Amino acid sequence: MAELTIDQALQQGVEAHKAGQVQEADRLYTAILKAQPKHPDANHNMGVLAVGVGKVEQALPFFKTALEANPATAQYWLSYIDTLIKLDKFADAKAVLDQAKSKGAKGDGFDKLEQRLKEAGQESLRDQLQVLINLYSQGQLQQALKHTETLVHKFPKSATLFNIQGAVLKGLGKLELSVEAYNKALAIKPDYADAYYNMGVTLQEHGKLDEAIEAYNKALAIKPDYAKAYDNKGNALKEQGKLEEAIEAYNKALAIKPDDANAYYNMGNALKEQGKLEEAIEAYNKAIAIKPDDAEAKHNLAETLKIYSPKNNHRNPLIDLDNKITAKHRKYALPKVDQELAAYTSNLLYEL
Repeated sequence: MAELTIDQALQQGVEAHKAGQVQEADRLYTAILKAQPKHPDANHNMGVLAVGVGKVEQALPFFKTALEANPATAQYWLSYIDTLIKLDKFADAKAVLDQAKSKGAKGDGFDKLEQRLKEAGQESLRDQLQVLINLYSQGQLQQALKHTETLVHKFPKSATLFNIQGAVLKGLGKLELSVEAYNKALAIKPDYADAYYNMGVTLQEHGKLDEAIEAYNKALAIKPDYAKAYDNKGNALKEQGKLEEAIEAYNKALAIKPDDANAYYNMGNALKEQGKLEEAIEAYNKAIAIKPDDAEAKHNLAETLKIYSPKNNHRNPLIDLDNKITAKHRKYALPKVDQELAAYTSNLLYEL
């Protein structure tokens, strides 16, 4: 540096850089940094040079030093944030962007980076959720749970993520934690009908029928055509012995989805328990017509036919004994939470 001043060396370095003379630019910037390790322009330009030759990770310390030396230069912020996004360090990029904004940074460049960051975050979350759903579908619940615990720190405002975490916890039998996860999803997105529905399923399995029915009602208030919510509400009412209300709920499910084999099957069980055997047989037959391989519907139909007296449709005395035996072991078609997971990636909600 004896023959050139710092400014002269910088100018020559920039000219070499623009001309594509990477080695010469690197030599000049390096010489400046030996004389002044915290020189902001030389550090910044070395970072740009590193990115240009594909050494993106190595650019970060140069951009960081330039920014610390002169935080008033907008381009230093832009280069640093852009590089963090390139490296998929979205949380770090957002933190630096927030810091820049807090110092008054604004303009088209920052707006574009913010949009890129949001889009990149959405794509990253979508990919991560697909991995999570695959783990769940393969029955690797413990691994899926560990994955959700990592992701919720990275994407703390994703209602979809907490909803899926609730399903994973339910699959592991951690019902109270499952409900807690659904509540977190609802705190982020209060009109999340699926989260209310899944919470209802979990509460019902936990034996908290009143709370389950309340959850189903909230799902229905948000999404009035939610056939599965009516179906499961009917199941909860049936467990409470409220057979007329249960049948009403099944009918509402069928009004929305006439080909719902589960609703017909569940209605058949409720009608059988009421002693309305002819109507129960009709409901089972409709379930089987829609789903010919429904073994439970076929079994219950056969059992009902055994006790049905067609001449007067009177309750066969055996039905009372049958109901007493099965009351503690009622079977109904309860759609599982995991059946809904595959659809979640189509409407991901991510907020930075």
